[in-house]
Amino acid sequence: MSRKTQNKRKRDTAYHPELHTRDVNSREIFKNDTLASQFLRNYTNIPLFANVRPEDIRDVSSKYRAFLGVEYEADTIKKVYIRDADGTLKKEVYVISLIEHKSDIDYDVAMQLLRYMTVIWQDYKEMQNKKDADSSKRKNFRYPLIVPIVYYEGTRKWTVDFHLKDRIEFAEQMEKYIPDFSYEVVSVNQYTNEELSMKRDEMSLVMLINKIQTPEDCENFRKVSEELVNSIYSNAPEAIKEIYKKILWTLLIKMNVPVDEAREMMGEIGGRGMGYLFENMEKMDIQAERRNTQRERERADAEKKRADAEKERADAAELEIQRLKRELEKRANVTEN
Repeated sequence: MSRKTQNKRKRDTAYHPELHTRDVNSREIFKNDTLASQFLRNYTNIPLFANVRPEDIRDVSSKYRAFLGVEYEADTIKKVYIRDADGTLKKEVYVISLIEHKSDIDYDVAMQLLRYMTVIWQDYKEMQNKKDADSSKRKNFRYPLIVPIVYYEGTRKWTVDFHLKDRIEFAEQMEKYIPDFSYEVVSVNQYTNEELSMKRDEMSLVMLINKIQTPEDCENFRKVSEELVNSIYSNAPEAIKEIYKKILWTLLIKMNVPVDEAREMMGEIGGRGMGYLFENMEKMDIQAERRNTQRERERADAEKKRADAEKERADAAELEIQRLKRELEKRANVTEN
């Protein structure tokens, strides 16, 4: 093996600090315009996004977080330019994607979406008035469309109400006075592995990996075409490969794969592709790990109970001895007297 190859191997198998992170949230995924366009085009089922391309997307998240004065870890705001089927540019709309990666259900999501929507509209009005004074006061002035989307990767069924008015008291009696809207939910678990495999795009592989949250999910992933997964990974741009690596590193650590082995696997995946993951899936047996952990925990608990019981018996015996000793001393004193 040449020195150049050895050095490359060291770089591939080295631990990457940027991979040793918390969950890869949706902001990190959707800040990539290719993944964002695929998500809108192929997974939201909204006809308006049928022809959206990566070059039609601009990330404006940081601008509106500054207005709100708060920062939600996974929220993204995209300005999307809508085109006809022939490529003609039509209008710009805004897309809000909320909910942290692998998060649980959030019953206040509609109100969180509303805060973003009002900030976007207020900012739009101010910009248009700067271009054309008092234009917002005219009859033909229109605010841009905002499409609120929840990208949900939790395992529980999404049971949150889809309308803002459902969070407002007296909504039924006073409905006409209450602002309202609905939002779209895209859940990774609404797609089977077979359906995602048929998409054959980079976003489908993100969702396939992020579906692995249980031992059963791990086993189902092993049934996905290795050739398909390796093809998607190999042909992906380097920026998306880095996202895959971050997701995989988090997955390996959550599965209790020893860090040294996880580093080696990440290096091999970086050098040889996703096929190496399939070759080493047995190292990711969550079920076996959990069974072993549970057995050890039960064994430790049983040992502790036995030790506690022995100590309790010993303490009781000691107390009894002390009691008998005092009784004998008392009788001896009585006899002597």
